[in-house]
Amino acid sequence: MMNKNHLGKQIFSVVVIFILALAIPGFTYAAITGPEAGKGAAKIEKIKKAGKLVIGTSADYPPYEFHMLSEKEGELVGIDIDIARVIAQELGVELEIKDLVFSKIFEALDSGQIDIAIAGLHPTEERKKIASFSDIYYQAIQSIIIRRDNADNIKTIEDLRGKKVGVQKDTIQEKMAKDQIEGADFEVRETIEELIIILKKRLVDAAILEEPVADSYARRDKNFMTIQCKKFPDKLGSAIAVKKGDDDLLKEINRILAKLKKEDKIREFVEAAKMLSNKL
Repeated sequence: MMNKNHLGKQIFSVVVIFILALAIPGFTYAAITGPEAGKGAAKIEKIKKAGKLVIGTSADYPPYEFHMLSEKEGELVGIDIDIARVIAQELGVELEIKDLVFSKIFEALDSGQIDIAIAGLHPTEERKKIASFSDIYYQAIQSIIIRRDNADNIKTIEDLRGKKVGVQKDTIQEKMAKDQIEGADFEVRETIEELIIILKKRLVDAAILEEPVADSYARRDKNFMTIQCKKFPDKLGSAIAVKKGDDDLLKEINRILAKLKKEDKIREFVEAAKMLSNKL
């Protein structure tokens, strides 16, 4: 049987080790309780240590994100970029933007190439399996963009039956179009710009885009016009995606979004982005 003196010495030793451990830089409670205890609680710390917030976006999506110049090096602006700048400012770090092909965004998020994904993303159930999403920060409906000389032939989504329809790869528009438009042939492209090109070249009869995006391209080219997709689900909403487990970052993003909504800043970002997209 262990005597009281020996037991007391053991307790004293444990206390001393604990106190000394706390003095070690970077030591956390998770180091004592195991790796699972600290899971999802250190992302912001890593971002601050790096001194930058790396976001992934796909900059052919006005007014969400787009280049002000036709060259790829043009200044990147838009609703999502304005929101990302505020998040970086609130975290006290620089903002680094990675312009990616849309279909590669979640891959980049999962691999750690980017800290957050912000690209007019709809938090579908399928996407929630691979990433965590913030609260909704903007809502929009879907539109059909067509050439004006096709206005007599295409007035509703039902008129797309038997026609060629352009959709962007791995987007909610691709899934909804294929689910809702019967008898159409679909042309899938990586970027919105590619869809606009094949629409202009008459390789497709229409393309499915989110309403503010479709409106932006229609304003730039008077040969285009838009029609609302009333058959599609209303207002799915856009949210910011983070890697699963980055709970502290997600909580901070939601706090910042709530603040921006309360101060009516997101509406200001939307109006400013629309004005900029009109100059393209």
